[in-house]
Amino acid sequence: MTKMRCTFIFLLSVLSLTCAAPPRSQKEILSQFFRYAETIRGIQIHNMLVVTVNFVQQIVDSVPVEERGPGTSVLESYINRGKNLRQHGSTAEKYVYVYDLQGVFEGLKDSLSQSAPESKTIGMSLIGLLGVASEFAKEDEKVHNKFTEGATQMKTKLTLATIAQESEVFNAINKYITSNDVQQHETLIEEVLRFKNKY
Repeated sequence: MTKMRCTFIFLLSVLSLTCAAPPRSQKEILSQFFRYAETIRGIQIHNMLVVTVNFVQQIVDSVPVEERGPGTSVLESYINRGKNLRQHGSTAEKYVYVYDLQGVFEGLKDSLSQSAPESKTIGMSLIGLLGVASEFAKEDEKVHNKFTEGATQMKTKLTLATIAQESEVFNAINKYITSNDVQQHETLIEEVLRFKNKY
């Protein structure tokens, strides 16, 4: 976790320096902001992937070697895929992986025999999903705060005419910033990032 925090702080420092450079135009200011938003979003998804891989690894480690069967095998395949994506995956691929966790466990429920020795250990370990949800919420809060700071700074550099002209973009940005519903944040930040190619 310390390594993740250091990476996060380092990237934000670099981005702050980039944002401090004098922009050439109003369009460039918007473009810089979207690069910043996409970067902090990428860091969030990467950190969520690391949390997910570590959680599933803990489940596998908790199953005694002599009790491991098809269920453990499925989880090990999932872990290996995550480790590969951690090194070489795009943000989109990591996003799909993280949100595939629920599907993996639902598949296990259907295929894992209740009498299998590993089923009880795997079932008990799922209580740890509450911890995963808590870590995800912390990552969401970090990104929400950094996004809000970045958007506030960006807005001070834009003319009123630009803000009025780009009202659709700013409506999406404001919707995300003012939302207190964590469950809606995924959808709302994706709505904002839809505009990135415009600049």
